[in-house]
Amino acid sequence: MQQLNWTDDMILRAETPATPLQIQMLLIYDPSTAPGGKVTFKGILEEIETRLHLADVFRRRLTGLPGGLHRPYWADDPNFDLEYHVRHIGLPQPGDWRQLCIQVARLHARQIDLRRPPWEITVIEGLNAVPGVPEGSFAMALKLHHCAVDGMASVHMIAAMHDLSADSPRPARPDDPWRPGPLPSTVDLLGRTAINAALQPLRVGKVLASSAPKAVRGLVGLPGKLVSGVVSSVAEGSVASFPPKTRFNQTVSPHRVFEARFHDLVDFKRIKATVPGSTINDVALAYVGGTLREYLDGHGELPDESLVAACPISLRDTGDESGKGNALFGRLQTLGTDIADPLERLAAIAEATAGSRSESDQSIRTQLVDLIGTVPTSLLGITAKAASALPFSGPTVANTTVTNVPGPTQPIFFGGARLVRAAGLGPLVAGLNLIHVVASYNGTLSISATADRDALPDPATYAECMEKAFQELLAGAGRAS
Repeated sequence: MQQLNWTDDMILRAETPATPLQIQMLLIYDPSTAPGGKVTFKGILEEIETRLHLADVFRRRLTGLPGGLHRPYWADDPNFDLEYHVRHIGLPQPGDWRQLCIQVARLHARQIDLRRPPWEITVIEGLNAVPGVPEGSFAMALKLHHCAVDGMASVHMIAAMHDLSADSPRPARPDDPWRPGPLPSTVDLLGRTAINAALQPLRVGKVLASSAPKAVRGLVGLPGKLVSGVVSSVAEGSVASFPPKTRFNQTVSPHRVFEARFHDLVDFKRIKATVPGSTINDVALAYVGGTLREYLDGHGELPDESLVAACPISLRDTGDESGKGNALFGRLQTLGTDIADPLERLAAIAEATAGSRSESDQSIRTQLVDLIGTVPTSLLGITAKAASALPFSGPTVANTTVTNVPGPTQPIFFGGARLVRAAGLGPLVAGLNLIHVVASYNGTLSISATADRDALPDPATYAECMEKAFQELLAGAGRAS
C-alpha cells in the first residue's frame, strides 16, 4: 500500500463541506469523428472500463485508522463500481455556454465521496449552442480530489483516457485481470503506524541533515514565508507586505460559479514577443491582472495597491508520469493591477518572475517542502480545518490563485470523438474565493475562473472583463510590432 505524503494528507485534513478540495477538468468533444458520428453513454462506459488498468488512481481508495491518528493509505477498492463514478445528464434547450457553466459549477461544489476512489465523471449531452463548438457535442466533467492528484498528475490521467487518432484501437487488456486485495485490518494499520512512528526520528534527522543547511542558506537570497501550511517564495521586492483585501478574500460559501475564455496560443506568443524575457505564463498573469483591474474598477472597488496571486509550482521531476499525489510549491506574485498600460503590466510581471525560475531556487523549494514534511499533519490539519470553519477576517496573503496546467500539443480523441475544448476548475479556501486555471491544448489556451457565488454573482460580467483584458494586450502587441 502507498501512504499519502505530507502535502496530500494536509489537503485531506483541511477540507470542509463548504471548501471541497478537488480539481475538475471540463472536456468538450465533437462526436462527428467517432464511428457512425456518435458516442453513446454505453460506449463511454466501455471505453473507460478498458483503460482502468492504465492509471491505478481509478480503482484505489483511502483507508486509515479512525480519528486520523496517522496518514492514511491508498488501497484497492474491493467494491469498485464504474457506474457509480460515471454519470449522465443532459442540458435543456438551447444547450448554451451559460447553461453548461452553471451545471459544471454545481458539480464542482459537491464533495467527492472519500469512501470510494476519489473521482467522478459526469457526461453532459445537449451542447447545441456553445460558441466555437460543433452542434451536438458533449462534455465530460472529470472531477478528482486534490489529495489524489495535482494539476500535472491529472494530465497523466487524462492521457490514459485518450488516443492520438480517431481510429486507434482500444488498449490491450492486461494478461491478468484485476483482482482487488482486501482492505487492511485495523491491526495491520496499527502495525504500520507503529513502524512509521519508530522510523520518523530517523527520517527527520536525515531531512534536517541534508536539506536544512542548504535551505537556510538559500533563504538568505530567496525570501520565504510559511502561511497556512503553504510555503510561498517571493521574488525580491515583488511583495512588500500583505496585499489589499477585496471581495475575493472573504469567508467561502458552499456555492460556486465558473467561467472560461478560449484563445489562440499564437496570439499569446505575439504578446509575449513584445516584452523580452517574458513567458506565456507571464502573459496569463498580466491577463488576470487586467481582468481583476477592469472588474473591480467597474464595481468601484479597485485598490490603489497591486493585487497578488498565489501561483502553485510543480516540483515533479522531468519525465515523472506517475500521476500520483501532489508535488507543489507556492509562489506569491504581484499582478500589476495598479498599472493601466497592459504591456507595462506584463513587463513588471516578467521582471518579478524572472528570479524564481532558476534551478537553485527549484532545489531550495524541494528542500523546504522536505523540511515542512517533518511536521505532524494531524496537528496542522486540525488548525487548518478550524480556520476554514471560522469566518475569515484576514489579513490575506494573496487575492487569487493562478495555476498553469500544460496539456497535449496535438489533438486527442476519446472513443473516436475529438477533444475540441479543455478548461480547468480549482478549489477555494477561506480567504481565497477566486482561482484561475490556465490550461493549454492543441494550440488553444483557456483561462478559467472558479469563484464563490457570493463573491462573484455576475460571472458573465467577469467574462467580459476577461475578453477586454485580452484585447488590450493584443492591441498593445499590435502597436509595439
